[in-house]
Amino acid sequence: MISTLSKSMMVVTAHLLMTACATAKPVTLELLQKESTAQLKLYVLDCGTIQTRDLSVFNPNVDKGVVLDMAVPCYVIEHPQKGTLVWDAGLGDKYSNEEKGVEVFQGAFHLKVEKTMHSQMQDIGLNSDEITYFAPSHLHLDHSGNANYFANSTLLMQKNEYDIAFSSEAINYNFDINNYSALKESKHIDLQGDYDVFGDGSVVILSTPGHSPGHQSLFVKLKETGPIILSGDLYHFEKNRVNYGMPIWNDKKLTIRSFAKIDHIIDQTSANLWIQHDPEEAKTIRMSPEYYQ
Repeated sequence: MISTLSKSMMVVTAHLLMTACATAKPVTLELLQKESTAQLKLYVLDCGTIQTRDLSVFNPNVDKGVVLDMAVPCYVIEHPQKGTLVWDAGLGDKYSNEEKGVEVFQGAFHLKVEKTMHSQMQDIGLNSDEITYFAPSHLHLDHSGNANYFANSTLLMQKNEYDIAFSSEAINYNFDINNYSALKESKHIDLQGDYDVFGDGSVVILSTPGHSPGHQSLFVKLKETGPIILSGDLYHFEKNRVNYGMPIWNDKKLTIRSFAKIDHIIDQTSANLWIQHDPEEAKTIRMSPEYYQ
């Protein structure tokens, strides 16, 4: 018979096998500035559209009553030696069955998906079960809608966001656990700040809290395109970048610190900022199956 103590030790051991702490070397400005030798491929997937009925919810100082169709991209990054990373999981593929889209949050937003994330990954020869890492910028429904596809991947998420995600507090942050419930049993790395995903400086998660407690952005070094930063929801459109605007529900102090952090990194690395939701920027982006290098 296994003793109670032995059973407890087995449970703890199993949990430790599923969870790892981020023990990589600290991310420095020098690491971000250093040229990468990895020949990455970056694919941009069309993961839906959000029509915002009153743009001032993203910046109370501008555009009261203005309607805007915002892009919802997802990204796949292929490293030639160290695997793949999926950044964000868009609106759920389930919405593709709704020909006219769906209304959410009492009509404040209209969601529409024309191409499934699953089919777009198949088009580039990828199986979601074989993705090495999954990292959501945060867990709002337009970034976690297909997260359950990546239950076999290693989840890269800030610890404070992870702790909220599977607690009774999730609803207070507009996190819908149904979108990512399968990740609870996934191997995951508890991030507590910036993190070098592949260990060679080619792809670095940047902690940028404010929009959510564990919001993060992504720094990617592309040999031909140059370095880019994927913004998550640090900004929603160019006007918010110019005016340092933020949604009404953001933590203002944390968001301002994150703005300053990204500004400094851009100044020191000449990285291009890709504002993920910006509809005008989306028109200029090459979509999968084309890719950036």
